[in-house]
Amino acid sequence: MADTNGGRLAAKANQLYWGTSKAAGHLAEQLSVSRSKFYALIEPLRLDVECPECGEPLTFSSRSDREAGRGRCPECGAVAEIAADEAPAAPPPAPEPQPAASPSISRLTLPGRRELWLSAIAGVAIGLLLTGWWRRR
Repeated sequence: MADTNGGRLAAKANQLYWGTSKAAGHLAEQLSVSRSKFYALIEPLRLDVECPECGEPLTFSSRSDREAGRGRCPECGAVAEIAADEAPAAPPPAPEPQPAASPSISRLTLPGRRELWLSAIAGVAIGLLLTGWWRRR
């Protein structure tokens, strides 16, 4: 059972890492694991492009490599430039879990900056008027 949970965690980590551009630290927090464990779960993204040196499939070992088009061979260590049309598209991003909110809270909206300042000024004005009225009594 622990192996299945570890497999699910690794699959989720890879889906989040390769499918989003969020920082790895943020993704590790989202999965409730340390950053080092998160990086240990990440598997290289396999390409359908063969290594020019040994013929093995190239991989992207990081998102930086994917963005730069640097395919690496896990067997011989060769690095090859990958054309944009040869690189696989990023997998679709994993849906973000939405926290369940009570209906009354989800309908609330926060005021904009202008409304906030107007409310503050109105509050000060009312306070000054009430203070003046109270002193005259």
